[in-house]
Parts: sequence; C-alpha cells; structure tokens
Amino acid sequence: MLTTARLQNVTRPVLDRIYPALGQRVQVFRAQVRPADPEALPPPELDETGMPVTPPGVAPAPGAVGAETPLGEYPCVAFQLDARDKAELGADTALPLWEVYVHWSAPLHEPGLLLLVSGGELPGPLALAPIGDVVDEGTQRVAWSFTARATEGRSA
Repeated sequence: MLTTARLQNVTRPVLDRIYPALGQRVQVFRAQVRPADPEALPPPELDETGMPVTPPGVAPAPGAVGAETPLGEYPCVAFQLDARDKAELGADTALPLWEVYVHWSAPLHEPGLLLLVSGGELPGPLALAPIGDVVDEGTQRVAWSFTARATEGRSA
C-alpha cells in the first residue's frame, strides 16, 4: 500500500534534484491590506444575502509599499498558458495567465500571497498573483500548483 509518507520519501528527493535544474525561483511575499480611507464611509456589515461584507484587498507589486517581508525563495517552474489552455479555463484570451509549480517546502497554504518568479528563460522578474486556490498536488505535499495572472499585465 502506498502511504503519504512513502510517496513523500520517493518523490521529494527526485523533485529536489529536478527543480533546481529547471533554473527558476519564486520569491513569496505576504500581501498587506491597505488601510481603509479614513474619509470613506464604513461598508455595511452584511450584504443582501446576509453574508459578511469584506472590503477587497489591494495586491501591490512585491517590493512596493504594501508587500511585507519575503517569506522565502523556492525553486519552481512557471510557463505561460496558450489560448487553448486559457479557453479551457474560461479566461479572457487577452489576459496573460501563468501555470506555476512550486517546491513542496514553500509556505503557500495561506491566502494573500504575491509571487515574484525569476530565472530560466524569463527576460526579467515576473510578478504574479494567484487567481484561484493554490493546490497541494494529490494532497500529498509533494508540490504546489496554481494559475496566476501577471500583475503588470505582461507576458514573457
């Protein structure tokens, strides 16, 4: 029987060799929520369905005001999705989307992250923000995967 521990013991050492060979790294930042404008009226406590209303957070670029101290740098592989892949996701074809696979040790289990991918064949650092859940592949903690949008709206 293949247990989680056995799968991790088999796959993690292999991935530890593969990721660095791919040549890309990701810096992980926790996004700060910009304080509300003191002049603005407070949002209503509940919406029409009775759900709590939470003001949307602002996702600043890493290194700018609003990005906290980096949570670390980890090996990864990132590639831009083509039009067919984006159509399968139901995404606008003009929006640059990226698929990213990150080393299992990265702290991607919490929301509100900003990512800065560099290396490989990228011409420069690429700031990304996940557009959905970050997935623990196979729920075995051997790799993280997610789809992200380029915060600067550019492709590689």
